[in-house]
Amino acid sequence: MGFSISPGNIIVTWEPGTLQKKNAEIRRSRFEFENFANMLPEMIYEVDLTGKLIFANTQALKFSGYTVEEMRKGLYISHFFPDNYKKMIENLAAIRNPEDISSNEYYARKRDGSSVPIITHSFAIFHENKIIGYRGTVTDISKSKKYEEQITREKAFLEHLIDSTPLAIIISDVSGKITMVNKEFTNLFGYSSAEAINRNINDLVVPEEFREEAESIDKLAAERHRVIRETIRNDKSGNRIQVSITSTAIVVNYEPAAFVGIYRDITTEKKNALQQEVLYNISSAALQQTDLEELYPIIERELGKIWSTNNFYIALYDSTTETLTMPFFADEKDTFREVSAHKTITGWVIRNKKSVLLKEKDLARLEESGDIELIGTQCKVWMGVPLQVENDVIGVICLQDYNDENRFSPDDLYVLDFIANQTAVALQRRIMLDNLITARQKAEEAAQSKQIFMSTMSHEIRTPLNEVIGITNLLLQGNPRDDQMDFIKTLRFSGNHLLTLVNDVLDYNKMESGKIVFEKIRFNLNDFLDEIMRSYSFRSKAKNLDFEIIKEGTLPVNVIGDQIRLNQILSNLLSNALKFTKKGGITVSIREIDRNNRDSKLEFSVKDSGIGIASERQAVIFENYAQASTDTTRRYGGTGLGLAICKKLVELQGGTIQVHSETGRGSTFSFTLSFEDITDDDARDEEITVTETYTGLEGRKILVAEDNKINFFVVNKFLSGWGVIVTHAEDGQLALEKLENEDFDLILMDLHMPIMDGIEATQAIRSSENPRIKNIPIVALTAAIMSENHDKLDQLNINDYVLKPFKPHDLFVRIKKHIK
Repeated sequence: MGFSISPGNIIVTWEPGTLQKKNAEIRRSRFEFENFANMLPEMIYEVDLTGKLIFANTQALKFSGYTVEEMRKGLYISHFFPDNYKKMIENLAAIRNPEDISSNEYYARKRDGSSVPIITHSFAIFHENKIIGYRGTVTDISKSKKYEEQITREKAFLEHLIDSTPLAIIISDVSGKITMVNKEFTNLFGYSSAEAINRNINDLVVPEEFREEAESIDKLAAERHRVIRETIRNDKSGNRIQVSITSTAIVVNYEPAAFVGIYRDITTEKKNALQQEVLYNISSAALQQTDLEELYPIIERELGKIWSTNNFYIALYDSTTETLTMPFFADEKDTFREVSAHKTITGWVIRNKKSVLLKEKDLARLEESGDIELIGTQCKVWMGVPLQVENDVIGVICLQDYNDENRFSPDDLYVLDFIANQTAVALQRRIMLDNLITARQKAEEAAQSKQIFMSTMSHEIRTPLNEVIGITNLLLQGNPRDDQMDFIKTLRFSGNHLLTLVNDVLDYNKMESGKIVFEKIRFNLNDFLDEIMRSYSFRSKAKNLDFEIIKEGTLPVNVIGDQIRLNQILSNLLSNALKFTKKGGITVSIREIDRNNRDSKLEFSVKDSGIGIASERQAVIFENYAQASTDTTRRYGGTGLGLAICKKLVELQGGTIQVHSETGRGSTFSFTLSFEDITDDDARDEEITVTETYTGLEGRKILVAEDNKINFFVVNKFLSGWGVIVTHAEDGQLALEKLENEDFDLILMDLHMPIMDGIEATQAIRSSENPRIKNIPIVALTAAIMSENHDKLDQLNINDYVLKPFKPHDLFVRIKKHIK
């Protein structure tokens, strides 16, 4: 059909088939659209203005669960979006122009009632410039939603993990700008997240002198290296912090996308390590130095590693003259060598027997109260601790500062107090050795007084030895570095060697009375010889002598025997060899000379290139108090007991000892001892056995009655390490009071204590009418158990005893034996 217009006329013409042709084209176009839509992987929909579904492609119907027939019967938007119907209608109605596309997320309901997240991209269908419906795509986003939720959870978990870690963590971009910090970073450095974000980490916490180092760390991390470094950083207030840094790159597509920095505060760790080093060095020096004048500078040098010792002194107290002498005095302002102890702050510490940390105002208050009179230049802070031996204060060790009242802290006071105890032990050791020499002289001069001397001195000598050896055992348990292990083992060996000297005197008395008992314990022969080598090689080098140990043939490794007595015999022979040899060297040889099943007879030889022994004297040198010549004692010292004790110790164990010597050409002492050789199946390192059996005491309550602070410190360290709950009583009276008010599983009782000793306290406990108190297990922890004391212990019904200095394993076994 067509139209034409002329003046005065309207002419209408009809072309047959035109309308049909148009409709056919529309139908064909529609058919092609629907076929094309059904081939697409996306879901396609079409609705009219009423919201009725006009078309849905195969993917959409499959997704929704509806059939084509159901769609043709009439499906509306409300079927699919009952909860979002109004929202969807509003979003569709907002489309005004042909180029407008509305993208929205909804939850669509399927035919089975399940709800699925989707996203639609819709546009309007225009006809003759009018909107007649809407068409669009539908995408199932349930998987991406799950991924988003998973990512959200993982992000929250990661953020929580980062914020919960005790390590400070920062994340920065490739330019070094911080993008995230955790809470511990704020705690460590003082910067809040807002203050740190977008700042360069090197500008924020790196001291200027460490700038180059920090940039080198960044460079290595950028090259995808994992960098670990111990260094210094500043906090917000400018305080220096020792930190361990781990820096790594986050790599994406083979390129760094960000950097992670992890900071651990090691300030306390380093401080503790330094303190342990200082304590070890002072303890070692205290054990090795016999001249106190040589020990004082070592103490000052070691303390200088922790504090400034520009103002440091050691004062010794003379109670008879009430004076203080300064064997070591360093000060920026004053010089004192001797002062009265009457009203000085040092004298005040001695009278009160306690450590103090005093600032200027505290000193002024003490002066106003009349307790002290200040002398010399006034300091800002004064820190002093008493040098205490048993209950007597013999001096004070002091540090002071004239400029900064905060120079020292309570922690510093604690460390100095412990160091002072070590210094006091050194002083006591010197006194102890002097007493030992005097005691030996008395033993030689008057045999009648030997028994009294042994009973008295045993406690006095073993107490400080227990302190030295106990502290050494604690150092070994503290996992020292490899470079420290040899020195600590040498320190332990030297302590045991000193114990050997003591045992010489004690054992002589026991052998005379037939009371000596030999132990049968497992030990590693190689380790034993290594300790001998380690100790005597040092002493030989000091005299420019060669020292070697030769193991001939095949020797057993793990044996059972008396290691302490073997060490005592060899130490006596080696000490003599060192004493009488000026040049050349000393050789220790060991060989197996006989074997019977598991019994191995070993021969030990000590050969030196010393002065030798005349043939006529070789028959008598093993007698009591005998030496090679009449002037030997005058020239070289000694009591003449050593070889006599060696001979008796060897013979009482079924062995023999002999000497081959020539004057001026040296001597060779040889002795034989039998040991039980342990097979490989039975050979177990004693330390491993100990470690495996240090269980079963967790939560047990033990009362330790001990007046010596260091002895208690050592015992407490071991007991606490085994999980024991420890209560301390400083004398027998306090032990009884604590026992009345609290339940305990066992008592460790020192026999020698002030006010009430362990024997009196035990008598009171066993006399109690309370079964809980009366029947409690008691293990005596004492420096000496002489033969006459065994019957007394049995009469008191003391369950067991541990002899100081004790082995941790022995203490553990005795305690576990008696705890139910």
